[in-house]
Amino acid sequence: MHSSDLGYIVHITHDDKFIDMALREFEAVAPGIHKPVIFGKQRSLRYVKSKSVCFHTLTSAKTLINLPDCKAVVFHAMPDLTLLAHISIGKQVIWLGWGYDYYDRLLSGVFPEGLYQARTRQLMHQRPAPNPIRWAARKVKTVLKLILRRAERQDVKLLTRVDIFSPVIDVEHKMACELNAWFKPHYVTWNYGTLEDDMLAEGQSCGVPLGPHILVGNSASFENNHLEIFEYLAHNFDLTGVKIYVPLSYGDDWYKDQIIAAGRAKFGDQFVPLTDFMAKDAYINLLQSCGHVFMNHLRQQALGNICIMMLKGAKLYMNPASPLYRWLLDKGAVVQAIAEPIGLNHPTPKQTLIPLTQSEQDQNYSMIQAHWGRDQQRHKTRQLINLAMSTV
Repeated sequence: MHSSDLGYIVHITHDDKFIDMALREFEAVAPGIHKPVIFGKQRSLRYVKSKSVCFHTLTSAKTLINLPDCKAVVFHAMPDLTLLAHISIGKQVIWLGWGYDYYDRLLSGVFPEGLYQARTRQLMHQRPAPNPIRWAARKVKTVLKLILRRAERQDVKLLTRVDIFSPVIDVEHKMACELNAWFKPHYVTWNYGTLEDDMLAEGQSCGVPLGPHILVGNSASFENNHLEIFEYLAHNFDLTGVKIYVPLSYGDDWYKDQIIAAGRAKFGDQFVPLTDFMAKDAYINLLQSCGHVFMNHLRQQALGNICIMMLKGAKLYMNPASPLYRWLLDKGAVVQAIAEPIGLNHPTPKQTLIPLTQSEQDQNYSMIQAHWGRDQQRHKTRQLINLAMSTV
């Protein structure tokens, strides 16, 4: 489609499990024009295996980006805005948002009371203060950043440099523009991963019966609101013979320890924390035992896990405040709302966990295929690259 003599695209990446699947798709559509960058010294990476990744300092990255042959810069998440100030006019700036990088900046107005429910908020207030030396070092570093680069005070100015903003779901682009009148980037749909390559284990097909167990959350982060969902499960469902699997392999270590203690106290041996990073196929195969999924995030989160489990035919329970819950319903998915945790102090008859019908499973599979099938994803990638290589 494009040859390298027409120019190249710089991808600002980091060591995360999603990066390899993204680079695979970009290379499949337009081979040879992508230059992925990770900041810092040359080092071994935990997740990224691609040999095309190069390590750069901020100075060398600025040089690479501002050469005439660079047509666009694609940010795979944007935790730091500093580089935006150094991208010359005429180069497309594309932000592939992940959620954590835009909710506080652009969508805090959607959740004026924050992203934590009452018990989780109380737990957060119990979190010990950081090591005084590290805390002081971070404060000094922050002050220096503000003095030397003033990045935090220029958020609005810097983000106006974004030409295309592709958050996880389209409704988040609409909300961001409505809540921030100065933010006016174009929207292009794009997501990480494909059904065929990333959401099924090698050699595995859909339609294999699921086990009776439960998957709760996707990480060791407060946004999962684990404590509330533990109470909800224990109060409402007959959990006889049911294991509760809780992924905690990345996130906040202190929070992880608190959730492990709370889960064991509540469920005993039925509680199974997943604290070690697992290879994709091993993780997907483990999830085969889970016919029920509870995601209690208030914001959009955990879409990868959700897609995998919907493909498998699991029944998905979500917090109805989540924009992702509403988006899935609008797309025709079968999703169950997590009810308000009222009446927890009063005994009620325990419900049996009822799986989806075959018709409901087929409906969810079709919805995922329509949005994450390989052909659909390649079409989206091709559209994005065409825009990236065009002149602003």
